[in-house]
Amino acid sequence: MEKVFTGGVAIVAGGSGGIGAAICEALANAGANIALTYRSRKEAAAAVVEKVEAAGREALAMAVDHTDPDAMKAFVDAAAARFGRVHSVVYAAGPHIPMKFLNTITPAEWKQVFDNDVNAAFNLVWATLPHLKAGGGGSLVAVITAAVEKVPLRDICSAAPKAAIEMLFRGVALEEGRFGIRSNCVAPGFIDAGLGHELIARPGIEDWIDSLRRMLPMKKFGAADDIAEAVTFLLSDKAKYITGQSLAVDGGLQL
Repeated sequence: MEKVFTGGVAIVAGGSGGIGAAICEALANAGANIALTYRSRKEAAAAVVEKVEAAGREALAMAVDHTDPDAMKAFVDAAAARFGRVHSVVYAAGPHIPMKFLNTITPAEWKQVFDNDVNAAFNLVWATLPHLKAGGGGSLVAVITAAVEKVPLRDICSAAPKAAIEMLFRGVALEEGRFGIRSNCVAPGFIDAGLGHELIARPGIEDWIDSLRRMLPMKKFGAADDIAEAVTFLLSDKAKYITGQSLAVDGGLQL
């Protein structure tokens, strides 16, 4: 792959997950050093570090509670101290979401998903913006969901927080563009990786999964690499005049 990043570091919150790991690897192949967070999957994070190093780049992995702003700031500051300029920021995290109908969701569950997703994304933005400004600009990308444009059945606890995150990142694009900072989103559809893989591979729902696949115009699910390549493009100078946008990588799900 063409080396489109030099020096500094790309920060990936949620870099140990299925999609997050693919993003880390794609960015490393494009020349970026990587600082990634994980919640509890230490072995998965270590495997990502190995892949980044195999690509000839350096990596830092830290266990971070994304809901703790001080912990997030400490991680970002540590990454900047080690690698220098922060040029790229990716939010690829999110809690496990049980698929429930709206009338079965409790206020406590609703609050929890917003705390663990929306507030976590804000903490990342809050911690990284000073570094991006200090370095003369940079780019942010949030991995959201294609469901923000199509009301999902039994998946509102995923779509609603991601819709809020999409607006947060558009706000960054509007307010911080004058500082050379771009901010965009990538909206996956059904991806056979991470939480999507867990759903697709769940026993007893094969007929339903097959109906989902046949519903898609492209008649197949996406892969983690599909998301990683879109994120890498939006972070790179190839997208230097793109900001405040959401790119659906969904096989036509939104049609």
